[in-house]
Amino acid sequence: MKRFAIPFLIFSFSHFLIFNYASAQSISLDSCIHMALRTNRQMEKAQLQTRQREYTMKAVRANFFPNFKASVRDIYSTARGSFSIEGGYLPTFTPGTDGTMKPNLLINPVTGQPVMGPDGVTPVFQQYAYFPTQELKYKVNNIIQAGITLEQPIYMGGKIKAGYAMSKLAHKMAQENERLSEAQVIVKTEEAYALLVRATEMHGVALVYDSLLQRLQRDVQAAKAHGMASHNDLLKVGVKRDEAMLKVRQAENGIRLARMNLCQIIGLPLTTKLSPTNVSSIPSLGGRGESMETLALRPEVQLLDMKSQLAEEKVRLERSEFLPQIGLLAGYDYLYGLKVNDSRLLDGGNFAALLNVSVPLYHFGEARNKVRAARMEAEQTRLEQQDLMEQMQLEATREGNNLDEALLELDITTRSLEQAAENLRAAQKSYAAGMEPLSDLLEAQTLYQQSLARQAEARCQASLSFARYRKATGQNLR
Repeated sequence: MKRFAIPFLIFSFSHFLIFNYASAQSISLDSCIHMALRTNRQMEKAQLQTRQREYTMKAVRANFFPNFKASVRDIYSTARGSFSIEGGYLPTFTPGTDGTMKPNLLINPVTGQPVMGPDGVTPVFQQYAYFPTQELKYKVNNIIQAGITLEQPIYMGGKIKAGYAMSKLAHKMAQENERLSEAQVIVKTEEAYALLVRATEMHGVALVYDSLLQRLQRDVQAAKAHGMASHNDLLKVGVKRDEAMLKVRQAENGIRLARMNLCQIIGLPLTTKLSPTNVSSIPSLGGRGESMETLALRPEVQLLDMKSQLAEEKVRLERSEFLPQIGLLAGYDYLYGLKVNDSRLLDGGNFAALLNVSVPLYHFGEARNKVRAARMEAEQTRLEQQDLMEQMQLEATREGNNLDEALLELDITTRSLEQAAENLRAAQKSYAAGMEPLSDLLEAQTLYQQSLARQAEARCQASLSFARYRKATGQNLR
């Protein structure tokens, strides 16, 4: 009987992949990461948030400097009216020898004293001037006011300083959040790429298995024609061949879905055909990185620290509301308008300055309780920081264990594949020599296919575990 050749000794996985995906666009993991960081919506949103916080910080910083305002007001009113100044007699004065004005009093020649009027109190003057009654009419019409105002806070109880410190912390937090988003996008891209690699390798496994069964089916058909195999043997191979064809179709669908997932992450049309060119190298686990010093590199740790600082600044902000506040207001205004007897009454400018000092006295405990509430919030933030730090250390340990187990599983599946390949060679030789039934050969082929699939799965899991371990320990993912 014809000897069976093991297809994996003639064709490697790369031959299958190149043959079946020659029309697909080859893309490396580094290219995928670069495209994802450039086009991913999550990264774009984080970058926009950083720019927003930067503009907010600059806006808050402007509170340290004077605020200039220019204003123009035009008031129109139909109000008009009149009033009178009652006339009468006015006393007169004469210049004295010393140059001062002296009342022109009527002197009694006998007594030498001023003559008093009928009331005995008011003196009588020698001469009087007559002031006629004055009628005054006014019209408002248009009153125009134009001016420039300067506002300068001098001391606001630390409110502006605390607000600026909080805005700087918010900007730094946005930058760390951008780093966090970058790490998340990189890990997500590596996972999608590894899934595409796994789907592609699974397709190669299915093709290898199908190729083995095709050869076996042809040989069994030839053996049946010579009376050396039964119809039942041919049916057994046919059933296995149908299963292999289903696995090939499932693998093709898996590749299609994995491609669409990767395209969505890196910003390509979902129908773009991609084929992976490499798998991330998976070094040995080496030293664990779950120490607090290593975890300090994680963006989440920086965010927690800044959140704690933000809570402390909020305490200062609340305290500033109940401290003295000093501000300066200065301005120059020009007024034009208001007629009296058809003469313009307002037509000129003036300068004014105001120094305002506000000192809160008593608010029935409002200040003290608000500051206490802010301090309690800061304490809660500190406790949350400690709790999350411990959780991150647990996460790093867990991901380290997962990576350790994934590498061990990869090593085990590699040895299992070698044993399955050797078992398949022996089964093919024994079946060709008529020393083993067809069922043993089919079982050996199935074990070989399963070993190939387990190795591809283990390689994918090791790649995913390594990416997650690097993120959990704060290592540079680029």
